[in-house]
Amino acid sequence: MSEQTNKIATVFDSEEQHVGEVYARALLSTAAKNGQVDTVVDELESLVRDVLDRNPKLEAALANPKMQAEDKWALLDRVFGGKMNGTLLTFLKIVARRYRLNAIRAIQESASKLRDELAGRIQVEVTVSKPLDAAAEQALVAKLQGLFKKDVRLQTKVNPAILGGLVVRVGDTVYDGSVDGQLRLLRKSVGQRAENALRSVAGSLVQSS
Repeated sequence: MSEQTNKIATVFDSEEQHVGEVYARALLSTAAKNGQVDTVVDELESLVRDVLDRNPKLEAALANPKMQAEDKWALLDRVFGGKMNGTLLTFLKIVARRYRLNAIRAIQESASKLRDELAGRIQVEVTVSKPLDAAAEQALVAKLQGLFKKDVRLQTKVNPAILGGLVVRVGDTVYDGSVDGQLRLLRKSVGQRAENALRSVAGSLVQSS
């Protein structure tokens, strides 16, 4: 991938994230007036996780810039009418009218983070090599709450490629406690020490010449 392509991708990602934050704040502001913040955010998360993830054609249709807003409203009513919180459905129609449904995942991610911030919680994503049982998950939550001094909403992912331990992500910060991560750090440390040693030897040779 070229440097120019990387820059374009970064710009698009940044723009979508900004759009997500703006619309998420508007959604939570409206939901808060009706005391529906948790209901709305929970349903928005379910929309992404349980509907869009399983129906890529529906997501593609909603995000299609060539599809008229009125047609998207009709699709939203047909699929979600009477099943979805009214505040959220109205919000989705407004987003559709502004041709921003392509950013629905960014909106959901920002809304979830903002809801946690308002509640004094942090969202922690933990990747483990094997699924955790209920007791292990509760123990991990307790440990993380003690570490960060905040309530924790835990999201777990399983990646068998991890050699052991776990990888913890909080926002953009990653705490790699896996064996794989420790090996990378060790290799980096060893490499740095070797480089420093070579520089020292080179310096000695220069001084003695």
